[in-house]
Amino acid sequence: MSYYRQFDHFHPLKGTPAAIPIPALGNIVQRARKILPQGTTVKQVIAIAETINWIIDGAVAVASSIADDNYETPPRRGDRSDAQWLQDRIFFYHVDPRPKSDLPGYHQCFAVLALWKIADAHFCIEPEFGRGAHDALEGLPVPEQWAAAANHGIDAMEAVCFAETLHTRFHDERLSKIFKSQQPSSEDIVREKISLRAKQAAIKKHAGNHAARARVIELYRMRDYPSVEAAAQAIAPLVFKAPRTVSKWLYDERKGRTPQLPRVTD
Repeated sequence: MSYYRQFDHFHPLKGTPAAIPIPALGNIVQRARKILPQGTTVKQVIAIAETINWIIDGAVAVASSIADDNYETPPRRGDRSDAQWLQDRIFFYHVDPRPKSDLPGYHQCFAVLALWKIADAHFCIEPEFGRGAHDALEGLPVPEQWAAAANHGIDAMEAVCFAETLHTRFHDERLSKIFKSQQPSSEDIVREKISLRAKQAAIKKHAGNHAARARVIELYRMRDYPSVEAAAQAIAPLVFKAPRTVSKWLYDERKGRTPQLPRVTD
């Protein structure tokens, strides 16, 4: 049944529907409300219901146009559940999952549809509460009213199952985006590996100099030299380095600028 001010007579955010003869209606209501974000208002729920009702009418119109083009019998809205019609067309529309948006997340739209169908079922069980939307039910035998309520209950269950599936998918996608944003890209990983390998190659290349420098300082400390230049002249032949190089190392050592020997890792 189309949306016709059902939420004027059934509060979508609090209260429970009639438990007899369909106890499961209360469970469906709780599941649907759980999907709606905190702070959702009745006005927002009504706006969503009116919007998705328009989308469903559009889905039926598209299907009828296709049937006419193929010389087939146009479908009626009652031939399928509203959840199925909504699933056909809603993904053509941009949604914004923020609570105050005109068309929130897909999962929230199906949650509102479930609540709308619960209202339909409730009014079938107690027609006096659904003035205007379900006047035709009054006067019908109780078994027929309950049969109509059961059909709406099935539609509500289908809608809330769609909502829960989309809700899970929505949060999985959000977590995936967060995880990806915290992980280095493949380019960063390759760049880091290249940098590490270059650093390791440089260390290996200069390993001989580091060892010679350490030996120069060790020999310098073993005895007193009259000057740095004299020490460089005496030590240079022992480490196979030029006296000028040895002299620079010794001056750096005296100024406390001798670097630590880097470690070579595989």
